[in-house]
Amino acid sequence: MESKQRRALIVAGAAGPVEQTEEVLARFGFAESEQAPSLAAAIERMHTSHFDLVIVPLGDMDAVHHASLDLEIHKSPSTFFIGTAAKTDPDLILRAMRTGVHEFLVFPPDPKELAAAVDRLVRRNRSEQRRGMVFAVYSSKGGLGNTSIAVNLAHSLARNHRASRVALADLVVSNGDVRVMLDLKPSYDMGSLVEKLDRVDAELLYSLLTPHAGGVWALPGPDNPEYEEVIDATTVTTIIDHLRAHFAFTVLDCEHHISERTLAALDAADRVLLNTQMTVPALRAAQRALSIFQRLGYADDKVCIVVNRFQANDVLSTTDAVSVLKRDVFWKLPNDYRTSAAALTKGVPVAEYDASSKLANSYSQLAAKLGGTSSGQRTNGHSEHGSSRLRKMLGISKRS
Repeated sequence: MESKQRRALIVAGAAGPVEQTEEVLARFGFAESEQAPSLAAAIERMHTSHFDLVIVPLGDMDAVHHASLDLEIHKSPSTFFIGTAAKTDPDLILRAMRTGVHEFLVFPPDPKELAAAVDRLVRRNRSEQRRGMVFAVYSSKGGLGNTSIAVNLAHSLARNHRASRVALADLVVSNGDVRVMLDLKPSYDMGSLVEKLDRVDAELLYSLLTPHAGGVWALPGPDNPEYEEVIDATTVTTIIDHLRAHFAFTVLDCEHHISERTLAALDAADRVLLNTQMTVPALRAAQRALSIFQRLGYADDKVCIVVNRFQANDVLSTTDAVSVLKRDVFWKLPNDYRTSAAALTKGVPVAEYDASSKLANSYSQLAAKLGGTSSGQRTNGHSEHGSSRLRKMLGISKRS
């Protein structure tokens, strides 16, 4: 089944010859456009259906028309508007831009200029759809509490940003524990999403995720071990792109080894939370991970060192960790075995079990520090396929 096509609405022939317009729009994934005889008819149509692009004639518009169009543009932030007029009139263009029209073209639009304008709008839309932040929780050593951090971080982000949507994806394809820690009995999981990945839209995506009482939308790992081979780097990247487009924050619980799909997740993330503890084995594992991240070209501010189960009386101190890792510690989560174990037993996040605990407060502060920080530049590896990049960067031979 083909992915959903874009939709365009053209008012009073504002785009010029129909065949010429349809040819241009089809190149950008638009279905056959709808025609409206007037701006009033177009606005009425927009009240009952969504359009990705609306092309309007500006030449005969009076103040009332501009006011109506301005109101509709502000009500439809995901719709792009192109205005056309018989000549380039600076006053008309200024009025249109103040109204909110995104592009101006001389009527009838030259096909190349129309194509260029649509291309700019489509690329702008893709950029805006990727505004959601993605946090990947990773450690190259098991048993350090990755899933616990991922679950509680997602829950704290949801508590701190109640008007925003937060997704939690279990990328531990075999034996992931997100469903256990949240006591989920999901109707669908990542396998269900993979099967429908070629036709995912917002409605389908939400229907496949499991909402949690804390405000988190969870995507548990698949139960079927056959997905181990199906879910590759490209699939992971596509899933993350969909989550980023529809959620303000996405938290990824990553596998412990650098596989193709793990690398894809780390590449896509705005921030990588490198989980460690104040023990020699854990710090050595973090040291190895940092070495790999450096070879992968990750910016320093992309990787955040998080010390889990921190105790002030640990044999190794924060100073020792900084000396070993050559990096500052971004956050320390206090050791609270009683609260963590009780929350796990009940299948709830720490803050739901005991919101007044030091651990719950620490997660809330970590979420606030991350949620209020935008990563300057993303270091993505989308220019190369995961497998070839792994072989090139890490010298790992391709699996037979």
